[in-house]
Amino acid sequence: MNEKDYVPFERTHRLRPLYLVIAVVGRGQGDAISGLFLNHEAYFSVIHKGTGTAPRDFYAFPGAAVPKKDVVFSIIKQDKWPILRNILKERFAISKVSSGVCSVIPIDAISGVSIYKMLSNTRQFEKPVNKYPRAKKEAKKHE
Repeated sequence: MNEKDYVPFERTHRLRPLYLVIAVVGRGQGDAISGLFLNHEAYFSVIHKGTGTAPRDFYAFPGAAVPKKDVVFSIIKQDKWPILRNILKERFAISKVSSGVCSVIPIDAISGVSIYKMLSNTRQFEKPVNKYPRAKKEAKKHE
């Protein structure tokens, strides 16, 4: 491959900072939150089952059920976060069932262009560089 054929990814695409979004919601709400993230260009979401963090003696009576939670992890582009934050605020305020808490952590380094493309949901179909142009010409001669 010649140096002329290689163009760095950051010269042909705008690199946007990424955030790791963590939402803690009531059990059963994780799929809805994951779908919400997907609608705002999040490539994937991971839903982890969890329980509340308060000690068992905190609850009113000994047989009280410990609250069950869904913890949703997703990665979104920085410019999508303000929009998503407002939608989550509205959703969490609807009722006690749909309430939750959400936080973001900026991702400051990613190793490799392929990983960045996957995490940022970059849908770019790149043309492969033909390493053997002579072989292609010879194949056409024999047709």
